[in-house]
Amino acid sequence: MRLTWTRLFAYLLVVATVLYGLWLAWPQLRPVTDPSLPRLSTLISHTSEIPLRQRVLGYEREAFGSGWGSAGACTVREAAMLELFDDHQAPCTATGTATDPYTGLALEPDDVEIDHVIPLSAAWDLGAHRWDEATRVQFANDPINLVATAAEENRAKSDQLPSSWLPTDRHRRCWYSRRIAVVAVRYSLPLPADDIAAMRRQCRLSELLKIY
Repeated sequence: MRLTWTRLFAYLLVVATVLYGLWLAWPQLRPVTDPSLPRLSTLISHTSEIPLRQRVLGYEREAFGSGWGSAGACTVREAAMLELFDDHQAPCTATGTATDPYTGLALEPDDVEIDHVIPLSAAWDLGAHRWDEATRVQFANDPINLVATAAEENRAKSDQLPSSWLPTDRHRRCWYSRRIAVVAVRYSLPLPADDIAAMRRQCRLSELLKIY
């Protein structure tokens, strides 16, 4: 039987309807959203692309400050914890449980480390070695570049970028890619071509369905 364009369109419509129904029925199939973040395609259009990450000698953690800065009465680290955990029984002290932004699993305060979305050593290689000290300290303490996550996840990531590391929970990978792009745009950091390609792959469905 000859497949007409009308019949093909009907088949595709049925498939799309079924997929959309599954997406509505099972929230765990949906990518994590964050309306506060621009679309990845918009962010990438304002990001410079370089062929690859070139290692730059001289990186030391102290180049980005001797420790966490202050955020009001708390340290920046404590503020990042308070943002993730809703239960605060004492000033600057997070308690209870929360959902890990990278794994989607339950997380307790004792299990947490603070990840730099664009790692400090990666930022150094991408251009931060040319910044003044004040800018590097600001970068290291900027909340948009900080994520409270499981220590194991943070250590597995180390100083890697998206072409070599992505969050364990694949539904959170587009959100993570958009966070990286936001940081890159804010600090005028270029991103390697392989990493931009990896980020685009994570957001294809979200861009197609306009899920942000």
